Amino acid sequence: MSRVRILGIGSPSGDDQAGWLTVDTLAACGVHPDRDVTIEKPDRPGAHLTTLLEDAGWVILVDAMQSGDQPGRIKRFDRNGWQAYAHGLSSHGLGVLEALALARELGTLPPRLDLYGIEIAATGPGHHQMSVEVHAAVHRLARHIAAAQAPAIPRWT
Repeated sequence: MSRVRILGIGSPSGDDQAGWLTVDTLAACGVHPDRDVTIEKPDRPGAHLTTLLEDAGWVILVDAMQSGDQPGRIKRFDRNGWQAYAHGLSSHGLGVLEALALARELGTLPPRLDLYGIEIAATGPGHHQMSVEVHAAVHRLARHIAAAQAPAIPRWT
């Protein structure tokens, strides 16, 4: 069992790279994979996300979201909080929330789940540049996640 599994979900389209870049930035913040921490960058995992949650004590999941809020805004949901969120958290086919609901039904949700959504602007095929606001949010979130590895776990506000 991996103590902490960090998943940065994304795609190669503009701001939708937010999850990928967040986990890439963790190395600069001192977070590296080891026997207790695994870091992965799935490309629009859909239902496969359920298997990525298995056998972890704590999953930190980062994905782009589009809820109409200001680009670069970070929202945090805990193991239970995502269930009440009505807005789309993912721009992928079978989204993160649907995959988490499936994992809940299968009994594979980890004991601790921290889900971070980074609000993005419109994105799609052919958009390769990340917006300045989302890029800045990625770096703020990576620093926050790195700090969360310490014994006193801060909460995103």
